[in-house]
Amino acid sequence: MASALSGARILVTGASGFIGGRLVERLVLECGANVRVLVRRVMGAAPLTRFPVEVIVGDVADPQVIARSAEGCAVIFHCAKGKGPDPAIRRAVDVDAAGYIVDTARHTGARVVHVSTMAVYQRPNDGLFDERAPDTPKGDLYSDAKLEGEKLALARGSQLGVPVVVIQPAVVYGPNAGNAFEMVDELRTSRVVLVNGGTGICNLVYVDDTVTALLLAATSDRAPGERFLISGPEHPTWADFVGAFERMLGVRRTVSLSERDALRLWRQSSRHSWLVPEAFRAITRDPGLRARLLGTREARAARWVAARLVPPSVKGALRAASHAVEHPGADAELPIGAVRPWVLKNMACQARVSIEKARRILGYAPAFNLRQGMDLTEQWAKWAGLIQ
Repeated sequence: MASALSGARILVTGASGFIGGRLVERLVLECGANVRVLVRRVMGAAPLTRFPVEVIVGDVADPQVIARSAEGCAVIFHCAKGKGPDPAIRRAVDVDAAGYIVDTARHTGARVVHVSTMAVYQRPNDGLFDERAPDTPKGDLYSDAKLEGEKLALARGSQLGVPVVVIQPAVVYGPNAGNAFEMVDELRTSRVVLVNGGTGICNLVYVDDTVTALLLAATSDRAPGERFLISGPEHPTWADFVGAFERMLGVRRTVSLSERDALRLWRQSSRHSWLVPEAFRAITRDPGLRARLLGTREARAARWVAARLVPPSVKGALRAASHAVEHPGADAELPIGAVRPWVLKNMACQARVSIEKARRILGYAPAFNLRQGMDLTEQWAKWAGLIQ
């Protein structure tokens, strides 16, 4: 795998991101490839400048920028991801750019490895699912745009004779992952909802296993024209995943709610926002400030009203959770983080990713179980100053 890319000119879009950044590292250090990165802002490439990479600054949704960036490249990894609430901006990166990349690859003779997501599928409530699962749009900006992008890339590749491979990772975690930053911050400043006690399956894949799948997709003779689901070697639960972060921080701050009660809490929090998250963070990190603010007449009134707005079933779950934490006097005052409906649905799901196709065709064999991956994540979190 590594030797097949030695000396090859490789383009990586989205190289300033989590997966793209790790891919660049391994392309340089393990494969000996000549790597070119396309980033939107020059500062985004700062962490990559410790490697001998060529940096091009430009918009991935500009076909002229793509044509210039892909010149002389044998492989193009499209790792860029549309962000923000504007569907047009997401579509430009996830869909339009995918088409431009395949069009350009027709002239350069490059193979295209397109990074998509497990979220494009309509997963069942239980059991194994694979690439044959339905993948119709479901109204979510992220998954719908990624689905349209991968379908366009495969269709255009088939039409133009360009080898295109689609990789669909499960929930990717590891050092520098966005979900690591978010989880540490949430557990420091709030209590985290676990739907049904966190018994739902959290299909996880460590970042290096994801990158290995990308490298295999770039070198396997049988890969072009195919989509591959990528996950780890086991099927941990949401309680396993969140619990690993709790152990890092030395806290117990999860609240078990039914999916229905968690949804009611989300709706209630959307209607009645009493304090912004930044204020909660300031209060929880400074005991003196918390005591002074919670003792004010306005805070007592707000708590009196909030106590009468929260549904009884939710209040019962919160009271039970307050007795389960290690320091009830302090943690019971932490706000409970409301969870978006589509995330709640995923947390309740028992479906498990099948990676049989990737094993059979790519030779993919995930190397990191949850314990190994979270050990490495914890080492990074300490180095980065996220935890002590």
